[in-house]
Amino acid sequence: MRADFEVSGLGVGRRIISEASLFVKSNVLILSAEILLSIVAWVAISVSTVFWVLCMAVVYAVHPILDPRRKILHSMAGCWGRGLVRMAPGCCVEVSGRENIPSDQPVIFMANHQSYVDVPALYFLRRPFKWTADVALFSIPFFGWGMRMAGYIPVRRGDTRASLKSLKQAQAWLSEGMSIFTFPQGSRSHTGVFGRFHTGGFRLAAQAGVPIVPVVIVGTRRLLPRDSWVFRPGVKLQIQVLPPILSSSVDLKNIRVLAPQLRREMTKLFCQSLKEGSPIE
Repeated sequence: MRADFEVSGLGVGRRIISEASLFVKSNVLILSAEILLSIVAWVAISVSTVFWVLCMAVVYAVHPILDPRRKILHSMAGCWGRGLVRMAPGCCVEVSGRENIPSDQPVIFMANHQSYVDVPALYFLRRPFKWTADVALFSIPFFGWGMRMAGYIPVRRGDTRASLKSLKQAQAWLSEGMSIFTFPQGSRSHTGVFGRFHTGGFRLAAQAGVPIVPVVIVGTRRLLPRDSWVFRPGVKLQIQVLPPILSSSVDLKNIRVLAPQLRREMTKLFCQSLKEGSPIE
């Protein structure tokens, strides 16, 4: 009996080891495939970036005459951005709520920030606007040059003088009827949880008398997590535009209340969009 038990136990152990080995091999194959697909995607993205920036340079040379508000340049940047997302293996994008974007006035778009993919993915809104982005991004060859040509606004954190200059640029674009897009969290989330919303965009909306349009984007962190260059294939991105917060509701006196309130509402919608019901995605 004891010998039979030992033989039986040995068989179970071998089966467990065999199944574990197959599981490891399967994961290695999946990871290898993801790495290979990501390498191909990044090469295609690099070629596309160079191509579109060179095309933008041609239009930029004559933009004071033909495109003073740089809408054509933004449209070209949009083609670049949407193309980049399509190069991610098996990725698809679903946009809802475009009807919530006012068509008769500029707005301040505010979105959550999870991944580098947020920026190109949000071009699927297909609306003209100017990004506010970290000044370091404008130093990246080709990518940063394209941002400057499109008239996007560099933001240097912690520099009061530079912040005032950025604010004046944003106010100037708004006065010309051009919307502004900002990430109130500032930087990408490390954990997926929404960070504290800074009040700069709210102040800009209050001073300019324009509405705020919240945008919730889901799936970008899963597609390309922070501190990773490997795409996860087959991810569906969801972009949902919420009803605007009217300018009459945005006041310098209430922005410290409005900012956390909007963060809670966006987090709630974000969680509802996830099967797990958790903001860690």
